[in-house]
Amino acid sequence: MKQRVAELLVCPLDRTRLDLVSWDAVRTPLDPTQRARAGAMGIEPEALETDIRSGALVNRARGIAYPIYRGIPRMLTFATGVAAEFTREFGGRMGRELPGVRLPAEPPMPGEEDVLRTFSREWLDYEWDGQSYWNMTPEHTYRCMDFMLDLPARPVRHGRVLELGIGIGGIADHVARSQECELVGVDLSYAVDAAARHFGGNPFLHVVQASAFAPPFADESFDLVYSHGVLHHTFSTRTAFERLSRLPRRGGRLYVWVYSDEDERRTPVRRGLMLLERALRPLCWRLPTAAQTAVLLPLVPLYLLNQNVLGGSRQAGNVRYGFNEALHAARDRFTPRYVHRHANAEVGGWFRAGGYDRVRYVTERALPAYLPPSFAHCTGVDGIRR
Repeated sequence: MKQRVAELLVCPLDRTRLDLVSWDAVRTPLDPTQRARAGAMGIEPEALETDIRSGALVNRARGIAYPIYRGIPRMLTFATGVAAEFTREFGGRMGRELPGVRLPAEPPMPGEEDVLRTFSREWLDYEWDGQSYWNMTPEHTYRCMDFMLDLPARPVRHGRVLELGIGIGGIADHVARSQECELVGVDLSYAVDAAARHFGGNPFLHVVQASAFAPPFADESFDLVYSHGVLHHTFSTRTAFERLSRLPRRGGRLYVWVYSDEDERRTPVRRGLMLLERALRPLCWRLPTAAQTAVLLPLVPLYLLNQNVLGGSRQAGNVRYGFNEALHAARDRFTPRYVHRHANAEVGGWFRAGGYDRVRYVTERALPAYLPPSFAHCTGVDGIRR
């Protein structure tokens, strides 16, 4: 992580500032353009040039340390596998240099350990090759996300942006580069490791492992906060939304996109998939990863048939599926523990109750021909915090 990240993070338990303890750091100089951009954003260039590979962020009052491991701050408040790895590697050093300090071990929110397991496997198995992003080319995905976030009309140049649910990280990297902003990408899962591996060369993109229910940021910290296709995979979409809704500044913007029942009813194929999901997902999410893969393998040819033969790949910007893409799509539908679906009016009500004005639904905007139907038929809402 860049040293700069320590200025942005707070303890997710009590929102207090954290002390940075750096054990292994390297310097990666910025080029002149990057230094000028940092200066225009009020960021000390040196804070973006120091990469901390290992260390800790310490809440001394509570005696808690959050690991910095493999260059990523691990801000989860419950015990995890990566925290156990950190302890095996650095436990002795912690004992010597941070006596009386422990890693956090709070109870997780309902289902978070299952979400961590299923989505980590989904993204770590995804072999990013820069040629496809879900069922589209990366360029087409980025064009669609620019529209969904309304960035051409409402840019965030030199602003501070948060993406909750970074996944493989391509969208976050694109927004940070195209908008010349500073972007923090958060994910509960170990997708953060893949995101950092593929896009860690962008000094203005910071990757953080954290929970939507305990985000490690002070309230009113961001000019734009967005989450596309993530909150419906928590035990309570509304609870996750309410926590996220505190993070934009007054006058800042929040965008949320979640699944809807309307999207699942729009074609015979989707209606069939919905029936299959209702039958398989309650069983599949409980299985160990290897067993999940065995259950999903017979579905891979169906995804290949739909995408490559029945016309999915012939839509503008779409790509042909290989085995990897088809299995990834099957995992996304059948392995999450939670998949909630919400209507526009319901989510819009959350925005208004949370203190947001100028609430808009994506369906109220003039939709471009290149936008995939699922983007429009699901529930996309944004608003300005008053």
